[in-house]
Amino acid sequence: MDNTICVNSKRLIWLDQLKAISMYLVILGHSLLKFKKHLMFKVIYSFHMPLFFIISGFTFNPNKYERISECIKDKIIKLVYPYIMLNILVLPLWYINKITGMVPHDSFIKVLIGIFYSNASVVRAPSNATWFLMTMFLTQIIYYTLYHYLKDDKSVFIMSCVMCLTGLIAPLGKEEFDAPLHLDVALVAQFYYGSGYILRKNFRYFQKCLANKTFLKILAIVIIASFFCLINKQVDLSNELYRNFTYTLITSLSFSFVLIYVVFRSGLHFKALSYIGKNTLIILALHIPLLRILQAFFPLFQKNQVYAVLASIIIFIIMIPIIWFINKFLKFIIKMPMFLKKIIIKD
Repeated sequence: MDNTICVNSKRLIWLDQLKAISMYLVILGHSLLKFKKHLMFKVIYSFHMPLFFIISGFTFNPNKYERISECIKDKIIKLVYPYIMLNILVLPLWYINKITGMVPHDSFIKVLIGIFYSNASVVRAPSNATWFLMTMFLTQIIYYTLYHYLKDDKSVFIMSCVMCLTGLIAPLGKEEFDAPLHLDVALVAQFYYGSGYILRKNFRYFQKCLANKTFLKILAIVIIASFFCLINKQVDLSNELYRNFTYTLITSLSFSFVLIYVVFRSGLHFKALSYIGKNTLIILALHIPLLRILQAFFPLFQKNQVYAVLASIIIFIIMIPIIWFINKFLKFIIKMPMFLKKIIIKD
């Protein structure tokens, strides 16, 4: 890996900061759900989920596993297990949301089924936002499989583009079948994941391109991205709403790359951001149920745009003590116990 990005294989501090900022954008987007015509909502949804896939792809290592089965087992431990446990943890909050009328009156059995189907278009789960974890699970396996068999970057890129096109076509049959685990979304997401990997491999060149007259170049990119965002319809990756994908691709990659560069160059070293960035799985699962509780008891937070933004800030801040509590007393929810891990990794 490029020494300007990671020294001595230490954790990328700036990448944790970026993940925290990206996570706030997710919370802000969900806080503004009642204001879908608001420009801020449209901009956030144009790139916030692609950005997360790009960030994950940034740390992709094609030589990490010798066999595909090793990759699958590792992702079960790191993604599938916390996905299931976090949804179980959220059940009491889901019930509060249910009795306060903030979510449909689904049965307990139905939402349990929703955990394993992981596609709210068919059946809802206690925490629908966690769809990202299962889609990431498929995305990483797909991309690693491409590298396992094709080996070179060029062949992988071509096949990644083909699979992305397949994912774009797949939603045309949406009225007949909504895939479990958002399989069709994973086919598109693996392209963004691969974009993150390609960006990392060419990060020196990326920096060089923006080295001179940086502000003007970034401003130009933002203006172009904003233009295509405005002329495009509302994008929503989780619901397979890609709209004009050329516009979507320009917007998502442009905003994402600009934010990556700005955070990298800014040298942010806020401990709170790093802490949040290392614990985004917890925030992903809990922020919507907590936001709904806040909105149920204080309706102003979903009736006024300014208060909706304030709600996102409140949720973002209160997640810090919640993260501490879970890591301190409920660590098994995020980190699979060793006895289970041994069962999975056993050949």
